[in-house]
Amino acid sequence: MKKLAYLLLISFTFVCFTAQSQKNIWDENPSDSQVELDSLLTILPKSIGEKKLSLLNRIAEIYWVIDPNKTMKYGSEALLLSIELKNKDQEGLALINLCQGYLFNNIYDKALQFGLQSLEIRKIIGNDYDLAFTLRTLGWLYYDIGYYEKALEYHTQALIIHEKIGDKQRIAYSYNSIGIIHDGMGDYNLALFFFKKSLKLIKDSKNMDRIAETMKNMGICYRKINELTLSKKFLESALDIESKIKYDYKKVHILHELAIVHLLLKNYQECYSLLKEARIITKALGNTKELVLENDKIMSDYYLALNNYKEAFNFYMKYTNGKSEVFSSNKSEKLAEMRILYEAERRESEIKLLEQQRQLESQKRKSLLIGSLLLAIIAILVIGSLWNNIKKKKAIYLQNHKLSKEKLKSQFLLQENLERKLDFRTKELTNLALFISQRTNIYKDLAKSLKTLKFTDLSLLKQDINTLIKEYTFKFDLNEDIQQFHANVETLQSDFLFKIKEKYPNLTDKDIQLAVQVKLKLSSKEIANINNISASSVEIGRHRLRKKLGLENKDNLIAFLENI
Repeated sequence: MKKLAYLLLISFTFVCFTAQSQKNIWDENPSDSQVELDSLLTILPKSIGEKKLSLLNRIAEIYWVIDPNKTMKYGSEALLLSIELKNKDQEGLALINLCQGYLFNNIYDKALQFGLQSLEIRKIIGNDYDLAFTLRTLGWLYYDIGYYEKALEYHTQALIIHEKIGDKQRIAYSYNSIGIIHDGMGDYNLALFFFKKSLKLIKDSKNMDRIAETMKNMGICYRKINELTLSKKFLESALDIESKIKYDYKKVHILHELAIVHLLLKNYQECYSLLKEARIITKALGNTKELVLENDKIMSDYYLALNNYKEAFNFYMKYTNGKSEVFSSNKSEKLAEMRILYEAERRESEIKLLEQQRQLESQKRKSLLIGSLLLAIIAILVIGSLWNNIKKKKAIYLQNHKLSKEKLKSQFLLQENLERKLDFRTKELTNLALFISQRTNIYKDLAKSLKTLKFTDLSLLKQDINTLIKEYTFKFDLNEDIQQFHANVETLQSDFLFKIKEKYPNLTDKDIQLAVQVKLKLSSKEIANINNISASSVEIGRHRLRKKLGLENKDNLIAFLENI
């Protein structure tokens, strides 16, 4: 009964294009579709060009269920005209109409051919709505021939596009479609999962027919997992909705499913009433052989449950004979051919894919090996270059280090020699100062002693002694040692003299002379002896020098002078 299942499936999901939007034929009232069809057929002969092309495609899609042969007729005309007008959008629609017409007539190879051509065109055009519709159509084609995995692949692609668009209604369609495929695969719990997701998205919409369709699918799944109470609940809700919107074709199918549930619950009278109601509606619908066959099959099961084997056999024979008529040997052969073709193509694709993977892996291994060798060579060259650079830099460093050490040693020795010379000269200068000071003391003592001598009568002696005193005093004032001392000071302390004169230009020569002698750590008495002045004069000079240097009483004069 896959044909019947297919008709019910597309009533939920199939959408076709009119201009830039999609319209669901199965959501329309059949009488409304017939009115539109009559109107289109009236204006078609007067139409030309693009307008005629659009009319042909619209007429072809209305004929899907009414007369698939006319779908193929008008679809073929639309295809030729779209090619002539170079209208790819209408060409893609004409191809999908042809796919539908051949699919309804069970000519699966042709249906697949036109469906794939439409898919290629719509991929290039890039209209997500058109592309998703073609993917769903191909999905139902594979569902109809029993290749659920391929059907699931196409419907999953359609779902991804619907999620990208963000259209809740179309996402719900895809959830429902995927649920139906899982139902066909026997995974009823997973099917229920997708049906629930679909119902959640559309429960607040105004599209009551789709809500009823989802509830019906859930009822069927619950029946298959023996949750009969839940199955009855959802089927009755779906039946109530379809009764209100008066969609008799779908109502018959729900009545049949509800009859099966009551049969399992052993509610035989209720089961019979539902089957009778379905049969009456079916007769009114007209060309519905598959619905009659479905009713006959359930009637046979009903009578079998009542142990009325005669009636059960009669209805079963009606079902068997009718099935043979509907599902002809031609269809069986076509279906078998389609399956063989699909298996061959799938096997060929798998072999090609495996061969490509093998070649790719081989290329990867070769590339990896070559890359590893090149990397190793480059690494060796880089390491060798780095090692040579390190060796050269190390040798240069050691040479420079050696030269630096020798230079430092030479500088150290030179500095040490200069320091020794400086110390020697400083000590020499200090000793000279001390010597001068001591000699001056001797002179002064001599002069003092001579002054204290008492001469009574020897006036001439007194005169001689005075002359001697004057002579020594004169020599003291012209002392060559003192002059030599000052000359040495100027030589040894030339750097200090330059700095203090530059820094303190207001100092006099006597101030600078005193500063040098203080720096040499001579006492006030020694300074007084060297300069032949009194100690108090030295203290006055020191005070004046501190003031000119800007020192406080607490500041150390000697330390200050040493740091200049």
